[in-house]
Amino acid sequence: MKRLAALALFASLAAPAALAEGVRLTVRFANPAWNGVAIPPGQQCAKLGGQGASPALNVYDLPAGTAALQVEFSERGGALDNGGHGVVLYTLPSGATNAQVPSVPGEQAGLPGGFQLISAQRGGGAGAYLPPCNKGSRYVLQVKALDASKSKVLGEGRLDLGKL
Repeated sequence: MKRLAALALFASLAAPAALAEGVRLTVRFANPAWNGVAIPPGQQCAKLGGQGASPALNVYDLPAGTAALQVEFSERGGALDNGGHGVVLYTLPSGATNAQVPSVPGEQAGLPGGFQLISAQRGGGAGAYLPPCNKGSRYVLQVKALDASKSKVLGEGRLDLGKL
């Protein structure tokens, strides 16, 4: 009996660690101009002569219960790392197993339908999303699958946007 109790206790302690890791999402560019190596021409900030927008994405392998996707845009290792180029939430239909996430216009106050602002870009100026703006920097995005309460991360994926 003690052995069964010990096994049950061990199983209950091991389960949360496995759930905390979540599922690895597959994230791909919807537009072939984005290749993960170099930022496409014109997709930089207005200061550098661009009219950038975030890339449209295809996200696969969504875990059961995914209600929204949080997308964080960052400059790797720079002052605007950890979502500094903006963090948005895209709401999904119930039961979605895959998602097509539209692009978000850069440096504009409004967001397309289905999006909510979580954290505005911290690079100055207007808009939820700041396109790449520092030559020589590498840019990344992270996608998190969230449950209906938007507080539990069910899975994560990452994609290199490229170097400017």
